[in-house]
Amino acid sequence: MSPSLLGVYTPVDPSTYSPIYPANPHPRIQEIASLITELDNLFIDMRYLPASSISFPPHKHLPLNLTQPARYGVSKEVVDLWQMIPYANEHFETNWNFGSDAGEFLKWGEFLDDLRGSWDMNNTWFQTIVNPFYGIEELDPDLAPESRAEDADERDWDHERGPYMRPWYATLSNVGNHGSVMVLDTKTWEMWLIDQMGGSTDPVFQEKPGEHTLENHGCTNVFDLRQYPSRPAVEFLKDIIGRFRTLEWIPGGLYGPEPEDSDDPRYNNYKLLYEECGWPDKFNPLLFDKLRAAGGDKYDFREPDHEDTSVPKAYEPLNQLYQVMATERAFIQIQIDIVDAKYRLAYEADQLPDYDRRRLEVWVEMQQEGDEPPAERWSDDQARLKIELDFRMSELEALQTQTGRYLGPGWAGVSGEELRDLYNDRKPVEERRISELESLIRDQDEQSRSQRRYMEAKLAASTVPEDAWRALAEEHKEWENDAWEGRWSILGSGTILVDVKRVLDEDMDLEKLRKELVYALEKSEYPNWTGQRKWRNKEGVVAMAEVDGMRPDHAEL
Repeated sequence: MSPSLLGVYTPVDPSTYSPIYPANPHPRIQEIASLITELDNLFIDMRYLPASSISFPPHKHLPLNLTQPARYGVSKEVVDLWQMIPYANEHFETNWNFGSDAGEFLKWGEFLDDLRGSWDMNNTWFQTIVNPFYGIEELDPDLAPESRAEDADERDWDHERGPYMRPWYATLSNVGNHGSVMVLDTKTWEMWLIDQMGGSTDPVFQEKPGEHTLENHGCTNVFDLRQYPSRPAVEFLKDIIGRFRTLEWIPGGLYGPEPEDSDDPRYNNYKLLYEECGWPDKFNPLLFDKLRAAGGDKYDFREPDHEDTSVPKAYEPLNQLYQVMATERAFIQIQIDIVDAKYRLAYEADQLPDYDRRRLEVWVEMQQEGDEPPAERWSDDQARLKIELDFRMSELEALQTQTGRYLGPGWAGVSGEELRDLYNDRKPVEERRISELESLIRDQDEQSRSQRRYMEAKLAASTVPEDAWRALAEEHKEWENDAWEGRWSILGSGTILVDVKRVLDEDMDLEKLRKELVYALEKSEYPNWTGQRKWRNKEGVVAMAEVDGMRPDHAEL
């Protein structure tokens, strides 16, 4: 077994934990996970969160990487809980927000980071397990040696700035903008809600003056959580849920009425809106959304980024093919940038300060990972697509059959006819996205995905009728004309339509397109880059520029 991490965390075998979802979790863990799930569902019912923002367990497609909690010897009860709770996913957004920037959860804190997946998660796990209050960054074991505290592995629990999160503590929210963090002690089953700057923000202790001040536990570690008051986790969560359900609190950072002379009574506006729309027993979310949109600034309304439900114009496949071509051109440009950076590292590194050289090395590494993502990243991304597919299919079926959440309290004030109309409105958009997701999931790698997208775009563009070509040309006439000097296009013709027509007339495959893009860039780079990038065109392939008659072919991409 590995030695203790940071001197206090003893690693365990990952087999200590259940692979995806605990078979027989502690009853308290079950109850706490159920209440956290209830809270997230309540936020969805109250229209604060779109249902698509939250991924619910079991997390079969994208499980937690158990080597990370095992590295720190986190208790099984904590990991069980993390496996049993929902997570804000990559589609996370709020419909309004008056609290922490990335989405208010509780008392200026934010929703817990998504702990699922394996790619690039070291820092997320360190902050979640060891440092949720961002007080001891210098102890991070994954920092470069020169960035870590010299005594990082010698500080113990009692050190003034030592580790403070025991392996049986479960972080359940993020600090946000100097806000609050929710932490469960799985030995006592007590919950803390603590502000990053010190002090409890649990409403019970705030409502009792003097009871949220520092307690004397003889703590020498300034971050020790035991100096703050806590209460039974089940009681805490039921209390929080009750405050939102009764509209004592409004999701998004509204924790009570503003002063009577306030010129921005947002809490009162939202409370009245909920009541007008039938909250809690006959709530109509469709009416709520309509009235909130009509209220504008009264509710800090902003137009959501809805998916386009309009009927595509006949010439749209031509634009889509050009967008695919533009993506390929951007890919070639990144190759040029990488070759340029490698040239400078190979032949000019001694002229660069250490910091600039290291920054260039990191940049090259990041760009190459973006072009050819490691297997872990590809696997995680594909898993997220499967999760979205499952969600959209089940959500559409629930809407059609008027079951699931559409049978719950969040939709109690909506008639069956209204739900049928909503289903008919959503069905075309959802079916298009479902079809797209199914295609994405079938892709084996980035190369096959690029190939498929290009071939599909070409096929669709080849069926566009002549009158649609003329209609698009008419739209482009205003800016694609002889008066526009120095115009450029992807393949160098000067107009989008000529470039697209060439691809179709020559029936270019993707390899041929990429070579043509290299030739076009050789002739006409962006003006401010002309002659500055150290690359050459080697028969349609980006290669490193020659140096003193040598050709460093090992640097070709």
